[in-house]
Amino acid sequence: MNYKEFMTNLINDNVSGVYLFDSKEEFLNDTIIEEVRSKISIIDFNLIEIKGSKDIETIKNSYETYPVMEDKKYIIWRNIDLSKNSIKEYDGILDGLIKDVKDFPPYATLLIFSDNSPFKGKFYKSIDKNGTIVRIDRLNQRELESFIGKRFVRSGKKIQRSLVTEIVERFSYINKQSELDLYEVVNTVDKIISNSSEEIVKREDVLNQLDEILNLNIFNLTDAISSKNSREASKVYLQMVRSNEDLFMIYHMIIRQIRNLIGVKSLYLNGFNDSFIMKNIGIGSFELKKLKNFSRNFSLNELFDIHSRLFDMEYRQKSVDFNMRMEILLLINIITNNI
Repeated sequence: MNYKEFMTNLINDNVSGVYLFDSKEEFLNDTIIEEVRSKISIIDFNLIEIKGSKDIETIKNSYETYPVMEDKKYIIWRNIDLSKNSIKEYDGILDGLIKDVKDFPPYATLLIFSDNSPFKGKFYKSIDKNGTIVRIDRLNQRELESFIGKRFVRSGKKIQRSLVTEIVERFSYINKQSELDLYEVVNTVDKIISNSSEEIVKREDVLNQLDEILNLNIFNLTDAISSKNSREASKVYLQMVRSNEDLFMIYHMIIRQIRNLIGVKSLYLNGFNDSFIMKNIGIGSFELKKLKNFSRNFSLNELFDIHSRLFDMEYRQKSVDFNMRMEILLLINIITNNI
């Protein structure tokens, strides 16, 4: 079962038994918990929240006692780690639950949230057979655009779909290595909403907030470098230096850009379609479109030479006379002037 299926069942009062969440999004976990809270009238008796490791009797008592003046009760067990390296800490509790999950009280719903992906061992298999595993993955591009769009709508705002797509792409949430989570997305979207004075969200409303929160300077820099615009690239870079931006962050973002350009150009030249390229590299359609245009400015040999220089910079960073500030400026000059 996925997040959408579970939420539909929860809203329709069609849940019971034991649910184990294999989730990669804390925001969606918390959304589920908030929905559960909204369904209970007598919170003190019919919503039991258990945090961390407890003895089995505490867990059993939570679901063996009947609800008070309501038909259902919910038990939420979280702040635990059921991953492979930590699950042994909970053996006593889990063994007790395995015995009860087959004949779980029909009035009770137990929701188990592990901080890390639960180990697919004895307990996991027992829940999969006699309860329900709920798998919550990070959102894909279409899902994230829908998620953001609905948040604007719920706030009484109208926004162009192209702007929503740009928000998604600028966040880099959908990239394979991204560490951004939905909480960061929501915080930024809410700031855009609160700083938009009119019903229709303007492009400047979006860019002003993204520039402040996400530091669009780095994207402006990589775009200028990829366009071989020496003057603009140097200007943006020196502005970032004056603002005390992390030089190593800049260096690693340039590495990412060059590697993506190599990936896009080589795959495109070998006849692969856009869908394959996006999936293989871990980028969205907005970024792919830009990279395809930028890749025309370089031959593969040029890109490989730039990548070799970046690797050499990493090697030389251990040297006492290595100056990252000047090295990046020199790198920008080399890339944008075909030196």
